[in-house]
Amino acid sequence: NNNMSNIKNKRPLFQPRKQPLSLRQVLSLDYIPRPTLQSPDDVLIKTKYVGVQYPDALQAQGLYQVRPPLPYVPGMDATGVVIDVGHNAAKEYNIKAGDRVMTTMLDQGGNGACAEIITSPASLVYKIPNDLHLSTCANIGRNYFAAYHSLKTIGCVN
Repeated sequence: NNNMSNIKNKRPLFQPRKQPLSLRQVLSLDYIPRPTLQSPDDVLIKTKYVGVQYPDALQAQGLYQVRPPLPYVPGMDATGVVIDVGHNAAKEYNIKAGDRVMTTMLDQGGNGACAEIITSPASLVYKIPNDLHLSTCANIGRNYFAAYHSLKTIGCVN
């Protein structure tokens, strides 16, 4: 949709800080250019829901072990609707415009989902069945990864 290419993309942005501050002191709402497909494997998604967990708050305050370069856009997991698809993503992953999907932003260091429009590699995009509400899938990535790590890596459960 070329007519949408000039639309600005609203997203929260965490600003640089010298010491831990409250979320209200480090968060701003800014507008950035709308992302485009950078690769034939990319999927462009209109975000509907984003998972926000405790590590996001810690990270925003500079208290988490992972500290992305500032400023950055928070959010690891998102659900939404596909608005554009690279040709490899469409062919190899059977993803098309209009699909309801969940993605995790692991390719961007676990950040970037809190934007109105996001890009993600098709390998990190998962279709959501029509009978499942998008909001129920918004926290799957980070919560699943934490549970898996706890059971498999720390607990040595086979």
